[in-house]
Amino acid sequence: MSDPTIWESGHTRKETLRYGAAGLVGLSALDLFAASGAAAATHGSEALAAARRLAPWDSTRPKGPATGLPRRIAWANTAAAEFFLALTAGMKDASKRRKMDFVTAISGNDPAKNIEQMESFLARGVGTLMMQPLDLATQRPVMIRALKAGICVEGLITFPTTLQIAASQYTVGYTQGKAAADYAKKRLGGKAEVLYMNLDSLAPALVVRHKGVLAGLKTGGSGVKVVSDQGVDVSVETGFKVMSTVIQAKPNIKIVLGGDSAVIGAYQALDQAGKLSNDMYLSGVDGDSQALALVKKGGAYKASIAFAWKLMGYGLGQFGADWIEGKSIPRVMVAAPILLDSPAKVRKYESDSANPAATFASRARYEKYLPLLGNVSYATRKLYWKKEYVPA
Repeated sequence: MSDPTIWESGHTRKETLRYGAAGLVGLSALDLFAASGAAAATHGSEALAAARRLAPWDSTRPKGPATGLPRRIAWANTAAAEFFLALTAGMKDASKRRKMDFVTAISGNDPAKNIEQMESFLARGVGTLMMQPLDLATQRPVMIRALKAGICVEGLITFPTTLQIAASQYTVGYTQGKAAADYAKKRLGGKAEVLYMNLDSLAPALVVRHKGVLAGLKTGGSGVKVVSDQGVDVSVETGFKVMSTVIQAKPNIKIVLGGDSAVIGAYQALDQAGKLSNDMYLSGVDGDSQALALVKKGGAYKASIAFAWKLMGYGLGQFGADWIEGKSIPRVMVAAPILLDSPAKVRKYESDSANPAATFASRARYEKYLPLLGNVSYATRKLYWKKEYVPA
């Protein structure tokens, strides 16, 4: 890349797809299980109240004393996937506005390279370190060292962290399934055959998403039936192959659900076979740019569930700067699943993402995408996450 603040090690497109299992795996918590239900924190050796009891972030708390931390924010990225690069752009924008130095590195999903980059950031001196789980056994010692140095550690659904990005994969799945069920009741007389392309093999958390999808579909009643439930990887090609095969045995399928890449492949297969019709309901997860273009176009591709990656990055940059300046920041940023099921909703999402500063300036507007919970500051820096937080 030409940007001098970014270093990238090589990786294949297949690796990027695998580790980019979504806004999927990026927000799947890797070790997330719905049964955990709540999370705890640590303050020295004292266990705190369950995370589900966190109050909304109080932005009015007074600024604390100077931290003495370097005015530098670092992001230890793992892959050059579209959504991670959007997060990078948001962090860079916020850092620049706050007159903070911003540095990032892409490990190409190489755990050793990732640790080397994190170590390099600490040696150079940072006030905030953002990271994505890759090999937690080797990452956690570095994170603990950063926390002990008073650095704000921001992480995607992992610990130990100061500020944790959280997501409920069950909610993601349920949102997708229920929206499809609602369509079946409203437009298909309550009767529809469904193909679901699951990603269970990629991470335990995506099994939780699978359960959410099926529960959401059940709200449509007995007439909404899953006639094919296929395990896939994250690629357009696999979605194309699965749909091409399934439509031969189940020609009456009206609803197709999965990740955006697979569902885009299914869309192409149906189109090529002459089986695509406007009364179909195809829906993906990830807010893939091609999927959003299809939703705006109108037709069978009715919805994509997106995460506000650029807005997330912007908030992480702003809160990272706040920490360095001794201000109180949220302990949790919830990555809410955003159902984009109309051209107007897609345009609104794209507009808000294109201008993160304006969106962030309105807390109500920002928290439609990313609710903020709890409070922590440099003055209370011994308070950090010791478990994953699972939002209700």
